[in-house]
Amino acid sequence: MPKITDINSIQVLDSRGTPTIRAFLTLDNKFTGIATVPSGASTGKYESVEIRDGNKNYFNGKGVLTNIDIIENKLKPQMIKSEFESIAQFDELLISLDNSPNKSNFGANTLLSLSMSFSKALALSENIELYEIFDPEISAYNIPVPMMNILNGGKHATLSSDIQEYMIIPLGFENYSEAINCCVKIYWTLKSFLESKGKSTSVGDEGGFISPYHNNEDPLKLIMHCIEKAGYLAGKEVFIGLDVAASELISNEKYKISLPNSKENYISADNLLSFYSYLVDNYPIISIEDPFDQDDWEYWTKINNKLGSKIQIVGDDLLVTSVNKIQKSIDLNSSNTVLIKPNQIGTVSETLNAINFAHNNQLNSIISHRSGDTEDNFIADLAVGTKSTQIKSGAPSRSERTSKYNRITEIQMINKNTKYLGKNSIRL
Repeated sequence: MPKITDINSIQVLDSRGTPTIRAFLTLDNKFTGIATVPSGASTGKYESVEIRDGNKNYFNGKGVLTNIDIIENKLKPQMIKSEFESIAQFDELLISLDNSPNKSNFGANTLLSLSMSFSKALALSENIELYEIFDPEISAYNIPVPMMNILNGGKHATLSSDIQEYMIIPLGFENYSEAINCCVKIYWTLKSFLESKGKSTSVGDEGGFISPYHNNEDPLKLIMHCIEKAGYLAGKEVFIGLDVAASELISNEKYKISLPNSKENYISADNLLSFYSYLVDNYPIISIEDPFDQDDWEYWTKINNKLGSKIQIVGDDLLVTSVNKIQKSIDLNSSNTVLIKPNQIGTVSETLNAINFAHNNQLNSIISHRSGDTEDNFIADLAVGTKSTQIKSGAPSRSERTSKYNRITEIQMINKNTKYLGKNSIRL
């Protein structure tokens, strides 16, 4: 079994200039896994706890020197010279040392940096690609469909639409290269259109352009125009996905969603459900993420019963990469697709458990970045290596976003037997 011979960590910056942890874990004095953890802005309240320094005079309290100290003085001494034969065995030690139900003692960001770096080091020690380490029984791999966020709103972009993400989903293509080309052409067409109208082409946290509208339907009309202008067929080659991030919009049981031809700023859950039905009937929307608040199980069940046979109802804040939450959703029939974010749960093995549990219960899985991300492309290997159907990594802009899409291209070069899922990625 490989033996841990060194562990180090440093503080680096993520895509928002916020500190995060980069860990270095070495096996047998020669195989070093290097991993950097992301961080979200729109976070579910049931996510595992992220620890930061809290010193307002140092990076506004966002420093991670406390985490570095935890790794050096509390975790490293327990791990050096220890042998581990699997990711699960390594993570079991991390979880037991933290000894809390939500990673609050050492921090999910701290534990994940080590879990990811161990996974990478283990793959190197076994002379295999990272994507091959997650499930040794898989022999034929798929290439997931990219969900590209081209218009940002909500907490990812100020003075914009309420809906957080408007995504294009290139389902109608035979290969990944054509799908990426399609997304880039639409993105460039959108930029040219905004410039021609004197609109800003500033981008939000995830590389998508800041929506120039406060109305939440007009961005869809704009995307439809740009799909056609770029030479593609909406509803056949390119579909649309929304991330509403509704938990960020709720106040006194009403949702801050501006509707067309309405002066109301806050609407009821019933009216919001009607709005979604209207959008699905009038636009080629194939996926809606977080349509209601993370505690509003009643309306999650209502929307899944009403629209779940037509589109993906995606649980992010609702499910937080938790097997227990996914089980509750299955029991209540509240979603048909699980969004997967490793830092929501805190270790790689728990992430794999959530993915496998979803797949075993016929739910789709989408592997996702965070709004504060890094150049680490771990999730690209995770998406391929777990046969997840889609990947969210933002716009075809900013290297922390494109690094994930580029890694998938590398994997295709390495393993020419991989096949692009296309429309087969939507399993309803």
